Amino acid sequence: MVSGVSGAGKTETVKIIMKHLATVQTSHPSFSHEKREMTNKSMEIEIVSKNNEDNARLKVVSKVLQSNPIFEAFGNAKTERNDNSSRFGRLTKLHFTIEKKENTTLGANKNELGLIGDNDGNKISTVPVCSLVGSSFEIFLLEKARVVSHSKNERTFHIFYQLLAAPSAFKENLFQAFGSATHDSFRYVGSTGSRIIEGMTDTEHFELTVSALKTFGIEGEELNTLMKALCIVLQLGNLTFEPDPSVDGEGALLVADDELEKVTTFMGIGQEEIKNAITTRLVKARGEEFVARLTPTQSRDSCDALAKEIYSQIVSVLVDKMNKRTHPAHFGRKADQVGASIAADEKDTGCISLLDLFGFETFDKNSFEQLCINYANEHLQNRYILDNFQSVKDDYEFEGIEIDIDCSTTNNSEVLNLVEGRMGLISIINEECVRPSGNSSSFVYKAKMIHKDSDHLVSEKLHRPWEFGVKHFADTVTYDATDFVERNTDQLPLDLLECVTKCTNSIISMQFDTLLTERQTLKQSTRRKQGAMSMTICSKFRKRLAGLIEHVAATKTRYVRCIKPNENKMPRVTDHIITMRQLDSAGIVTAINMSKNIFPNQLPYDIVWDRFQCLSKTDIDTQLEFKERVAILLPELFKDSERFVKGQYTAPYVCG
Repeated sequence: MVSGVSGAGKTETVKIIMKHLATVQTSHPSFSHEKREMTNKSMEIEIVSKNNEDNARLKVVSKVLQSNPIFEAFGNAKTERNDNSSRFGRLTKLHFTIEKKENTTLGANKNELGLIGDNDGNKISTVPVCSLVGSSFEIFLLEKARVVSHSKNERTFHIFYQLLAAPSAFKENLFQAFGSATHDSFRYVGSTGSRIIEGMTDTEHFELTVSALKTFGIEGEELNTLMKALCIVLQLGNLTFEPDPSVDGEGALLVADDELEKVTTFMGIGQEEIKNAITTRLVKARGEEFVARLTPTQSRDSCDALAKEIYSQIVSVLVDKMNKRTHPAHFGRKADQVGASIAADEKDTGCISLLDLFGFETFDKNSFEQLCINYANEHLQNRYILDNFQSVKDDYEFEGIEIDIDCSTTNNSEVLNLVEGRMGLISIINEECVRPSGNSSSFVYKAKMIHKDSDHLVSEKLHRPWEFGVKHFADTVTYDATDFVERNTDQLPLDLLECVTKCTNSIISMQFDTLLTERQTLKQSTRRKQGAMSMTICSKFRKRLAGLIEHVAATKTRYVRCIKPNENKMPRVTDHIITMRQLDSAGIVTAINMSKNIFPNQLPYDIVWDRFQCLSKTDIDTQLEFKERVAILLPELFKDSERFVKGQYTAPYVCG
């Protein structure tokens, strides 16, 4: 589990760990020296091997490593604090299988290195090894809002800049008029002073992304379909809405210009259908249906919501395709040899998971996404506390040993209860989303009234009606809830969904068909209110986060803490105040203090006796219980009585 504040280096750390875990097996003696040398140079080499299993294994390694450029292109963006910031959470599962016993010579002592020679003089391992046979990916809370807006000094997702920096011939193949398009051609992108990310230009990154997509079989017409879907997202941002002077009251007019023509060409949907779907809504009330006209602002919001949803579905399609190509079920098999059920393949493999989740964030303006991100970090911090502090304290209490461990400074269970409890922030905002007149100011008012006695909900006199604060484990954050209800609902109207299902782009039409079916099923449900609340972003994120934490709890977790040395992205410069604040809030200081108060070794009494009785010069009665024997043995071995302590079942002690 890799954690840290935004810009601390989590993504790069995960890449280093992933590369190590994916390629370390190529150093196994079953690989020839020549093959290992080639593998270290590039993962895109054409692998030629007489050993089909080695061949398949190296292809898996290549695909695992090639997933990084794709995720960075579609999920990362430049922020004020980080040029390559992950704007989503990612769980990568690397699946390993153990070498068959008949292929090894267990227990052989013919060579100190654990190697023996075969008839041809090649060295063979005498110990079973784990082999990487596949991987799977899961993403969390993609920051869709970045598709349609970003701060002046930031950028939207990298893939848009890469596409615009692609060769003109490639862009013209997508759409003739797209060949000369630049950053300034699209409102969602806009001008930017950053053309180099991680030491590479956007053009170089585009070539890397296309090469990585090819590794997963996305090339040719399938690649064009993917890129055209991205073009649709960009073009939606250029649509213009004006007040309609031909109708009484409020109404929007979608300007019929070249930009609208491009959208209709890309989507394959008529102009009138698009106009009606974006500028009007079909409303049903008291058994009657009527068309409600939207204002220009509402129409713009509707168009932006469509662009965000299309991009989200594009990313979902990519993840699904990557999972299908790297799943353990495909190891050493052709596509037509993969069985219908792949659950058994996962069950028969061991798994090492890498979690790269967005770091704790606090900005001048903190919106709905920041609340979700910080909520996730609270859960990870709570897991860290349980694994490293509370478990040790519980063990010592079970043994009847007094230990001075204060977990109160790191315990964040009250914050979690504030957010996800029975009447927590999630429940309150979900209620506002299904209430006909629900709004963000009402959400903030209810939250402050219900939790007025909470030490972690901050209410200040200078707060505006839509502002509230939360005292997180890392810092106190003030949130602007202006659009919390809209962001949490995040559902396109049915008539707009129906329109988009007619799109000629196969990626968009198939995904929106699925969305439409889900919405129609929910609409027909007898428990519509509960169903609507379960479809909110908060509810879905809480459910997925609970599954993630359950997965983490079932594993042996290694924690990697990334510390950001300064706020200016300067090398070899450490701001000690910022660094110490991160160390303290992450629980590192508490962990160091705990290490002073606990014993590094803890063994059952029978093992202590078997291991150390040979050091005793005293004739200890072996008829005594192990605990009684050890009670005589330890004072003899440790002259200082503070170097050991006798528990109910174990004897913790420091190194002698």
